[in-house]
This record gives sequence, C-alpha cells and structure tokens, in this order.
Amino acid sequence: MNAPHALNKPLQIAFFCLAMLSLFSACNTSKSKKNIDVSKVEVKIHSIRFDQELYACDTNQMDASVNALGNKYPEFSNVYYREITGFARNNDNEAFLNSVKHFLTYKDYRGLYDTVQKRFPDVKQIDAELSNLFKHVTYYFPNEKVGDVYYFISGLNNWSAVTVDTALGIGLDMYLGVSYPFYASVQLPAYEIEHCKPEFIPVNASKVIYENMFPFEPDGKNLLDLMIMKGKQLLFMEYTLPNSKDELLMGYTDKQLTWCKQNEAMIWNYFSIQKLLYSTNWQDVMRYVNDGPSSTGMPPESPGNIGSWIGWQIIHTYMEKHPEKSMVDILNDPSDSQTILRESGYRPK
Repeated sequence: MNAPHALNKPLQIAFFCLAMLSLFSACNTSKSKKNIDVSKVEVKIHSIRFDQELYACDTNQMDASVNALGNKYPEFSNVYYREITGFARNNDNEAFLNSVKHFLTYKDYRGLYDTVQKRFPDVKQIDAELSNLFKHVTYYFPNEKVGDVYYFISGLNNWSAVTVDTALGIGLDMYLGVSYPFYASVQLPAYEIEHCKPEFIPVNASKVIYENMFPFEPDGKNLLDLMIMKGKQLLFMEYTLPNSKDELLMGYTDKQLTWCKQNEAMIWNYFSIQKLLYSTNWQDVMRYVNDGPSSTGMPPESPGNIGSWIGWQIIHTYMEKHPEKSMVDILNDPSDSQTILRESGYRPK
C-alpha cells in the first residue's frame, strides 16, 4: 500500500514560513487598522471638578450658592440633581436644598468626598487618557462634537460614567479601588467592585459615548439583537481605545477571557440548543448581555456578560467577510441581527 503523499522537508518549511508570514500579516493588518495616528487630531479637553465646586458651596447660603452653581453649569446640574442624585426629583425647593445640604455636611458623605480628593488630587492623567479617547472618536467620526468633562461624586449611587448631550460625566467615587470598604456596605456585588478601578474610566467613557451616538432600545429585542448591539459597542471601544486589552474592555480577568476562547463553541451551542437566540423573554436574555458573577447554565468558572463577548466575535467574523467595510461602516450598517449572523458565517469550532 502506498504511503500518504508527504511534502519533502524543504517544501514543508517553505509552506510553514508562508503560513506564519500570512498569520503575522493578518495580525499586523488588524493592528494597523486600530493603531492609527491621531497626533494631528485637534481636541481641546475642558474638564470641570464639579465635585469640588459643589462642596465649596456656602451651606449658610444654600439657595444662593446652589443657584449660582446651577447657572454656571445649567445642563449638567439639571441632570446631576434630578437623575444622578435624585435631590430635585419632587420639585420641592426646600426639600431639594435640604438634601444638598445633607450631602455636603453629613459625615459619611463628607468622608467620601475627602477620600475622592485624596485619591484624585488632580485629574491630569485621566484628562490625558480621555483626550486620547476623544481624538480617536473624532478621527473616526469627525462630525461628532466633543464636550466638556465633568468630574462628580454621586454618593456611591453607581454612576461611573454618563453623557449629557455632548458632555461627559465621570463619577470619581466609583473608582476608589477594590479595597475601598464602603462599596460592600452599599451592597455593590463583588464582580462590580472589581471594576471600581481608575483604569476602567476610559472604558466606561467609551461605552457611554457609543450609547449616546448609537442609541438602542432593548425593549422587545431578542438575545441575538442584543448580542449584535453589544458586539458593535465593543468594536467601537476597541477602535477608540486601541491600546486597551480585550480583558479590560470586557471587564474580565485573563482567566475568564481564556475560558471564553477555549469554550466558544460550547457557549454558542448552548444558546442554540436552549433556543435562546430568538427569545425576547427579559429574564432569559438580559443576564447574558449584562455584567454578572457567571452565566446561567454555564460552569461556575464562566464569566457574566458572555452573550456580549459572543456578539463581539460575530462582528469580528462579519468584518473579516466584508473587508471592504470599515469600522464606521459596520456601526452604521442597518442590517438586522439575523442578516449579520448569516453573512458572517460565524460557526465556532
């Protein structure tokens, strides 16, 4: 019986080298698409320490002090008092002023403010990171306006980043580090506390900027719709934060990301077998596209938000099948989720 045909050794080596060169070129091309030069993109960042200006208010003249601050920053102040803190939700001016005064004088809130000032005596480093983010956003979306940056504290109300029209708000009290003792006391889950670190500021900023640019209504959407939406958001984040690792963008540990890569086919098969992809049941779908300790139905070592990660992989394979489309084209692509899945040919092995 004849032996199977085998390439001679020099030819094997040649094919190996070509394969490696091809792989390197593909990786290099992928990197070059994201690592663009933004040095000539002009972005002037204007940051405001709203937390410091608020705590500088004269508590003996609350009405005049709070009104002066509100007149200085009307749009952000309105969102801050009504949405972020809830002080002004009932339209009762006396109750509102009392709430603000309590926030400025109560020892626990005052202690939180002092901790923020100690941890962030200045925001130069954050400004530099956000400026780089804004440059990338402006590079890809030159018509997108970049507004001011407001640094605030919410009293541990879990507001890490928020957009107000073109302005960006950063809740510094949500970035005090995993060892900050009062996160647990306000019942913040351990998996969320892991994200209360300064390195997540640009990540959360990119996330909310995307949501402001590409608003999405989740009501009535199925899991696949949500996965594709989250996949596009992560694509935006990886291109506007090209130096950030995938682990940081997902909020995963190295071990969790490795688990996802090793079990990608299993995850996809689970969604398919359980008929989850086209489910619109809120309880069924939201746990797979939001942060959590793990993913329901998966082994305990699985991370949460696993549907978003799969959506990201689908978008990547879709881009590979459509090299003529840029990242901006993909984000603006009106195709429905089923079309994107079909045209991506996504089938993890």
